[in-house]
Amino acid sequence: MPGSCDACGWLAAFGGMLAFGSFGVPIKSDVARSVDIATVYAIKNAGLAIGIGVGSSFIVLISFTWGIFVFDEHVHSRLDACFAVGCMMVGLLGMAYYSAPSISHPSPQPLRRDSEESPYLPLENDEPEDGAFDDEAPNEDAIECSESDDEVVVVDDSTIEEMLPDTHTICCGMKVQRRTLGILAAMFTGIYGGSILAPMKFAPADAKGSHFLLSFAIGASIVNLSIWVVRCFFLLHRHGSMSRAYAALPSFHFRKMWLYGGACGTLWSIGNAFSILSVEFLGEGVGYSVVQSSMLVSGLWGIFYFKEIEGVEIIAKWLASASITVLGILLLSFEHHEK
Repeated sequence: MPGSCDACGWLAAFGGMLAFGSFGVPIKSDVARSVDIATVYAIKNAGLAIGIGVGSSFIVLISFTWGIFVFDEHVHSRLDACFAVGCMMVGLLGMAYYSAPSISHPSPQPLRRDSEESPYLPLENDEPEDGAFDDEAPNEDAIECSESDDEVVVVDDSTIEEMLPDTHTICCGMKVQRRTLGILAAMFTGIYGGSILAPMKFAPADAKGSHFLLSFAIGASIVNLSIWVVRCFFLLHRHGSMSRAYAALPSFHFRKMWLYGGACGTLWSIGNAFSILSVEFLGEGVGYSVVQSSMLVSGLWGIFYFKEIEGVEIIAKWLASASITVLGILLLSFEHHEK
């Protein structure tokens, strides 16, 4: 019956939200972080708020696009459905922004040493004295100078990167802002994250839903193993020895992580199973978009259990953003209907 199928789909969607929003709780430590490579790169270069917010929003946008505009899944009004997804994206960005460490835990601004409120003495002149660097020899490997002062040739690319500010880096021979690369990495996370269940639409009818889990697990295992093999060969090329390459690989931390990592993987697998079921019953555009609102659950863990978000004003703004996300979920649920 369509009604019972919808109910199963919504139960699976909210179960996926709960599992995905809680799978990082067992490893809430400095030993490990369960995020993918692109997300790590995005957070490192663009910050937590932008990395997670843009990534989650793009996952919702891409999965909605696959479902509504590519697979032509039925909704009452595409315009209203787009508005609902827009509310979800704005809410996700707001929750990511107000849960960022720089926002929820602002660092105190140090007083200038020469200010009237500071007990310190005035600042000394930090300019180097004349002749302070006379004894330092230039790096002859990096710069070659001719006898005339008109020609200076820089031959070491690493020297150029070291001279750049911390906000920039060298990519493909060009100077690029790290923030820009981080945003691009977050967008890449959203594109492949939002497309991860699209192949199930092309599977035979008897291979969808719960039957899709096995093939999905096989594909994930192959990719994970391939990444380790590629990294091992990269380290082998760098160090020239298999033993040194193996020693340079990250430790598995079995003694510390067998319980926490196992619990994390179990919760993630449960969330993945629920997300597949929600897509089967509700479609890619509605089911997977709702599952990706798991930031609601993880944010509540951070506020009430781990105390990561402090301050009444910041918590109120986070809850306001969460309310916008919930509004988008409710509007999207009203738009869904069976063909």
